[in-house]
Formats: sequence, C-alpha cells, structure tokens
Amino acid sequence: MREFCTIIIIFVSLAFISCKTTNQLQDTEKIEEETVAEIEIAPPVIEIEIKEEEPETPKLTPEEEEAIRWAGILKESESMTTEQRKFYLLKKTRDYEVVGEDLDYKIMVNDDTKEVIIQFEESDSDEDWRNNYLFLPWPLKLDNKIVWTTYGYAKVYKSANNIPIDEFFKQIELHPDYKVVIWGWSIGSAMAKITARHFEIRTKKQKKIDELTTWGDVKCWYNPFYSVKKSCIVIHEYVNINDLVTWCIPICRRDVKCRVGDKFSFKKARNSEHYHLNYHECDFSKWEE
Repeated sequence: MREFCTIIIIFVSLAFISCKTTNQLQDTEKIEEETVAEIEIAPPVIEIEIKEEEPETPKLTPEEEEAIRWAGILKESESMTTEQRKFYLLKKTRDYEVVGEDLDYKIMVNDDTKEVIIQFEESDSDEDWRNNYLFLPWPLKLDNKIVWTTYGYAKVYKSANNIPIDEFFKQIELHPDYKVVIWGWSIGSAMAKITARHFEIRTKKQKKIDELTTWGDVKCWYNPFYSVKKSCIVIHEYVNINDLVTWCIPICRRDVKCRVGDKFSFKKARNSEHYHLNYHECDFSKWEE
C-alpha cells in the first residue's frame, strides 16, 4: 500500500510539472507572437532628406537678350577704326524693318554724334539675288522725277511705297540740326544710293547729305552724266576686288570707287563670300579722317 501511494505522488508531481512547463511554453510563445506582431505592425522608419529649393534663374526677355548681345558687339568693336566699326555694327544689326519685296532698312537717331541714320541690309534671300541680276535699264520715278537704274533695283525700291524715305524725313524734321547719314551693304548699297538720289530730289538740292557710305558696293546707275556725289559732303563706295558681288552689272556705273583689300587673286576670288562678309577686316586709312 505504501508503494502504491508513493507511485501516485510521483505521478501527480510529474503531471503538475508537465502542466507548469506547458503553461510556461504557452506564455513564451504568446510573448513571441505579440513581439512579432508588434514588429510587423510597426511602420518602417524612413529618413527623408530635406533640401533647400534653389531659386529659379529668371528667364531673360528677348529685349534683354538683345541688349546683352549688343553690349558684346560694342565691346568687340572697340579696337576697330571708325569705318571698320560702322560696317561691323551694320553687319551685326538684326532688327530691320522689312517692306515690299524684301527691302530691309533701319532708321536710327544717334544723340551722341547728332546723326539721323538710315541703313540698308545686305542680300539675304533668293529674291535679293534675283533682283541683283535683273540688270535691264529701267525708269524709276522718285517723286516726280525719273532716274534710270536696273529693273531689279527699281522693282525693290518701288515696292516699299516710299515708307523708308518718308520715315527718314520725319526723323530729319524732328532733328533739324543733326547730320544726315545713309549706309548700305550689298543690295543695300543700291537702296542707299537710290535713297540719296531721292533725298536730293525731295529737298531740291537745298540740303546736303552729310555722309553716304556703302560696302560691297554694286553699280546701279545708267545715266553717265549725273552723279549723286554733288549732293554729298562725304561719299564712300567701298569695293574689294576679290568680292565678286561688286562686279555685278558691269554695264552700269557707280559715283566713286574706294578700293580696299588685297590685289585680285583667282584663289582669293574663289572665296568671294569671305571678302563680301568681312569688310571690317580691311584697311580704310586712306579714307578715314
């Protein structure tokens, strides 16, 4: 009987220990599950780097961009002579008014030098080049007087309906004590010389043109007995013999001939475009004051 009791006690003890162990394991598993749940539920920590926004560079207006471009051009031209600089500034001008059959002109009032200036751009289109070679003699009425030039130049000047010359005179009337200055390049040289003739007719030779200067000058007059230089205080028609544009219309005549650049060379003439575009590289000392 004593042995049986002992066995019962041992069995109960083992059962108690087993239950306690099971409870401890269950508690441990529960804690682990809660820990895992907490880990799963907890949101991930994300580090965000906050950068200060850099202020946007303000965009320049077209006028501001042009002002900056022009300031650079003026800087580049500082070391040039007077005639070189005038051509270079004409060459770099962009804001021309365009009228008629691609006649490009610009009127400027220079208060520093006290000048009213009208300038005409070079040949810049196929239409310009076609008109350069339409060399048949043609009458052009300037106010009530007929002058003889080429068909191409007469056609271009007439197509402008006197707009450039009328605007030019408005500025001259507003600045009566300013000099009258006319510039032109390439086909613009023909437009400049016709404008000078028109000015002479309209003023009835009562007012002089202070300066008529052309570069890459083309011939445009058929009348062999008349010259506009009679109405100009200063007249320069610059030609570079290696600039073949100045050879246009050999049967016409120009009023004066101011030769610049090197002597004629077949090799250089093959690069005629370079000499037509770069008169600012020439030596003008013979004609500069």
